[in-house]
Amino acid sequence: MHLAESSDGGSGRRFARLAWPAVFLALLLCGAAWAVAAPYNAPPDEAEHVARAVGVARGEVFSRATTAGMGTGAYQTVPESLIRPVCFQMQSHRTAACQPEPGGDATLTEVVTRAGRYNPVYYAVVGWPLRFWPDWTGVLLARLLTAAMVAGLLTGALHSALKWTAHGGMLAGVLVATTPLLFHLAGSVNPAGVEIAAGIALFAAGIPLLLNRPARLDPVLMRRVGVAAVTLATLRSLGPLWLALALGVLLLPTSRALVRELWRSVRARVWAVVVAAGVVAGAAWTVGMHAATLITMGVDVTFGQAVKHEAISRWPAYVEQMVGRMSYDDTPLPSLSYLAWYAAVGSLLFTALAFARWVDRWRLLAIAAATFAVPTLSDAVSVQRFGYASQGRYMLPLAVGLPLLAAYLLSTRGDVPLGARRIGSLTRTLAVTLLPIHLVALCTAMVRWQRGLPQNSAFTPLNPLRGAWQPVLGPEVPLLAMVAGIALLLVCCWRATRARTDDAVSTAPLARDEREPVPTGA
Repeated sequence: MHLAESSDGGSGRRFARLAWPAVFLALLLCGAAWAVAAPYNAPPDEAEHVARAVGVARGEVFSRATTAGMGTGAYQTVPESLIRPVCFQMQSHRTAACQPEPGGDATLTEVVTRAGRYNPVYYAVVGWPLRFWPDWTGVLLARLLTAAMVAGLLTGALHSALKWTAHGGMLAGVLVATTPLLFHLAGSVNPAGVEIAAGIALFAAGIPLLLNRPARLDPVLMRRVGVAAVTLATLRSLGPLWLALALGVLLLPTSRALVRELWRSVRARVWAVVVAAGVVAGAAWTVGMHAATLITMGVDVTFGQAVKHEAISRWPAYVEQMVGRMSYDDTPLPSLSYLAWYAAVGSLLFTALAFARWVDRWRLLAIAAATFAVPTLSDAVSVQRFGYASQGRYMLPLAVGLPLLAAYLLSTRGDVPLGARRIGSLTRTLAVTLLPIHLVALCTAMVRWQRGLPQNSAFTPLNPLRGAWQPVLGPEVPLLAMVAGIALLLVCCWRATRARTDDAVSTAPLARDEREPVPTGA
């Protein structure tokens, strides 16, 4: 099962038939593991999004706004069977056993949800199972639909990374960008996971499309950029901003030749119109429905004090949240998990910064600066009214561009001293290091939900098979699904990089430092 593209028609067809369905299945299994492991409303704000999804499925697209819901709410009609009290959220020592399972009395009632003003596109896709089965069946199906959307976007990103970068080097960037938090959100009723996956797909296709001349005007890349851009622009209120920043970094500075190529392409102009329409529609919904209204929780500090607090205290928290603090930000991963992920990001980012051209260094630094500047300034400007509202997952759709662009530069730019063998070895090392952390994250969250986390880590339980609460399909199913997904991804990554390395070695002379040493006299 070779993942590398081949000029041979037979190999290419085998690749299309076997490899990409396997990759999609592996990614779907990782998201599905979280879907069947989590209690109802254990993923962040899931009950709020479930209420919005049911409302949209019932035709309540333009919901009636209210100042309830801490100033951000809207009314939706929801079955009683999906309304559950908050009892274990943000209290990591409590298990999910205190919360009744979804199901039972399906009498319709009007509730206030803080997601009631959000763009209805995502909710129209996942809402129909919840309308017809307002119990665990509907919840699981809605979660699995989210996981399928995320898996589809990531599969396209991996294909773009392998086909359009030398030695498939951008695969390493996709591995680093796909953090445990993404799969956690993929297994929930929440548009954030799809938004983050759209960011990965946008950079994975946009980088070779706009920076790699042989890939210019490729119709597949254009389609992927267009789909990812429209998805990113419409799902959440910050989407148009993240899209503008991402495209700005890739397009500026640009050349007249690139502008002429894009302008002469009918396909490029059509997709530009489609993306522009998506941006306008997304922004119009956000403004018209006041979908970006924040919870009123002001803090009495000045602008300068807020900026200082952001830089000193909240930036490290943002980075940790991007890797993964599960559930309601109350379930941290083991410390070594964060260190391993930080090391992976650093191995790509700092090597690229050291050897890349100045224009590419600017691009990397611009992504990093925008990732932290947007939440810092938005929080600081409105801190006395809304407090510190930002979270790490909000800026992840832009932040994923860092490892993707860095990996592209390491594998494509001629002034970066990494060949096929080193790129393949680096990618395999990252896969072996990072993919098992997804299983660690799942086990940590399952223990938290099933048994609770004590304040003293010496007494932390480690067995995810036991507990006062049990997953709806049992604890074995999510663990087996995650193990199967990780194993399949490891096989795919290994075969892809080995195939690329073998092709490169067989068709190109060895680099100077890879040749056999010439014997010399003593």
